[in-house]
Amino acid sequence: MKRLCSILGVSITLAFASALPASADDLAEGAELYVSQCKICHGDLAEEEVGFGEPFSSPPRIRLAMESVTASTRDFISQLIPAFGTRSASGFTGERLAFAPPFGPNLRGIVGRAAGTVEGYTYSETMLKTLKGMEWTEAALNVWITNPQAWVPGVYMYYKQEDPEIRRKIILYLKANP
Repeated sequence: MKRLCSILGVSITLAFASALPASADDLAEGAELYVSQCKICHGDLAEEEVGFGEPFSSPPRIRLAMESVTASTRDFISQLIPAFGTRSASGFTGERLAFAPPFGPNLRGIVGRAAGTVEGYTYSETMLKTLKGMEWTEAALNVWITNPQAWVPGVYMYYKQEDPEIRRKIILYLKANP
């Protein structure tokens, strides 16, 4: 009940905040925040999707992606990479090889999209079951980015953002890229 009240409070706050027009500065800061905190796992918001499960054979791509994120995010991802196996049509091979980012689905057009529907991305059963029928609204994204593990325990997204202003700017940037 306490968690539900918290989620509701955050959603109401975001609803009032989202009524304010986005400034060009907020959008630019949102773009910078996306690149430094989200791009390493979710890729560019380019029209073309990049493949999932690409073998860890493109060091220049990894190097460029790692150069664009903050030091703390880079350290976090560097620790995670060896934990992932090579991904194939039948799942992970179990080998201790990493695959290149993006680890998560592309976020282009996420605002207004049904949760768990990016073609070509394999979502966990837990996420699909918990978020079945849900649409990614600004309020839902705000709660999700605050702490995905609190909403869907066991989901493979470990990023958390406690700062509401940073969340707001990232969401504005996502909304501006349908």
